[in-house]
Amino acid sequence: MAFGDIILGSALKGTLLSVNRTQDTIDGITRRLASGLKVNSAIDQPQNFFTARSLQFAASDQARLLDGIGQSIRTVQEAISGLEAIGHLINQGEALVTESEKALLLGEIDDAGVERVVDITPLPLSDLINLSAPDTYFRLNETAGPIQDYGTQGPVTANYAGGASPDAPPLYINGAAPSVEFDGVNDRILVTDAPHINLVTTTARTVELIFSADSVTGRRVLYEEGAGTNGFTIYLDGDTLYVTGEDDQGAQRWVNANINSSAIGVQIQTGQTYHASFVYNAATDSFSGYLDGVLMGSVTTDGAPNFPPHSGNIGIGAAVDGVQFHDGEAGAGFYFDGRISDVAIYNRALGQGELANHANSLNSTTTTIYENVNYNTLLDQIDNIVVDAHYRGINLLAGEDLLTIFNATQSSTLLTEGQNFSTKGLGLVKRLQFNNLGDVRDILSALRSARAVVREYAFTLANELSIVEARNSFTRDLIYTNLAGADDLTVADMNKEGAHQLAAQTRLNLGITALNLAGLSQGSILNLVG
Repeated sequence: MAFGDIILGSALKGTLLSVNRTQDTIDGITRRLASGLKVNSAIDQPQNFFTARSLQFAASDQARLLDGIGQSIRTVQEAISGLEAIGHLINQGEALVTESEKALLLGEIDDAGVERVVDITPLPLSDLINLSAPDTYFRLNETAGPIQDYGTQGPVTANYAGGASPDAPPLYINGAAPSVEFDGVNDRILVTDAPHINLVTTTARTVELIFSADSVTGRRVLYEEGAGTNGFTIYLDGDTLYVTGEDDQGAQRWVNANINSSAIGVQIQTGQTYHASFVYNAATDSFSGYLDGVLMGSVTTDGAPNFPPHSGNIGIGAAVDGVQFHDGEAGAGFYFDGRISDVAIYNRALGQGELANHANSLNSTTTTIYENVNYNTLLDQIDNIVVDAHYRGINLLAGEDLLTIFNATQSSTLLTEGQNFSTKGLGLVKRLQFNNLGDVRDILSALRSARAVVREYAFTLANELSIVEARNSFTRDLIYTNLAGADDLTVADMNKEGAHQLAAQTRLNLGITALNLAGLSQGSILNLVG
């Protein structure tokens, strides 16, 4: 039977309804007291609920931004700490160099061990070539007798022909040794076929040699391997040095490479010593030529995966039975007039830096320098500080930038630009001539300029740190404001709710009493009727 089917008197029914409403009120107050919220869902009060949720979301977004701002503060603080350390070392360096200046003014170059005389003896060319591990290396430094192969792959036979003369004057100073003289008529060196030179498939080949021409008329071959099908050549065409190569075999071929010294504005002069080389490298799909370690040019090898065997003979100072030129093939001849030494052949691609070191070693001499060891150590430590002054992968002192985001739409940001504070970036170098007053004063000037740069950037970082810290405080306050606003809309007043609960419970008790009295009254009426 439904509640509506029960017949109650009007007084009893009204009292019962009042009791139910009071109980509902008590239940709502209990929920608010338990949760601490006066708005628990959109049903309670939609406008307050959704407004509070929006404020809470804003506070959450700002809290995430606060994390990023805090990390930016640490990054800038790390950079400032690095600058302080660099500034200290610069001051220390200035004191060291000032002492050197005083010693020089007094004529005491070695005063207190601050300066140390250092002798630098550069490695001679032959040592550098041996360190590069050539497969075949003809120094051509014999005074008589057979030609020696100093390579790593076993001796290759090479013989003088036509009157080529060993024990000619050296071509360079450092590690000077005899060379071979060619008369330009019929002199040459014949090199036999070798498994690691012309009888092998190779993915890389480097050839380097030293020469000095007595004549720069006509075409004159310095080195060649191969013949009309494929091969490599270094030769003179008048006063221009050429390197060329050609691979006529296979679906992928490259022909008649035209690389010469005119590309770098060099004309070969008689009586002058030069370092010439070429590099074939399948890995980089290139054939390149160098003069004195300077790149003359490079061409693609059209994707050729390797250079095939080429059984044509190998010649030094002339073409033996065939030769590749930049404008086509030719037969034997083309005799060189001048001197050649240090012919090195590699089955690997030497880098330009390695070739340049070889070329630059020719006329190096022993040099006496004056070094301030303490100053150089100090410069090393400046570089070490720069390397270490990073925070979570960002290093302002190494030139990296820092972007700090201040709002969710990224419309408010601060870009802290990095700067290079290595010794190179500061213009500080290991100046070795500490026996020269002018050089020492130049070092002092550079140190003072570096200190000014450090101070200027430190001021910039301090200013930007203040800005970021201010935004950090502002964002933190904004989070509290948004959360407080959300609480204003949804958090219940416990005192008020407690008072409401007490009043409602009192009303409930009174209602229950009234309900009992109404029930008794209705029962009495029914008894009288009965």
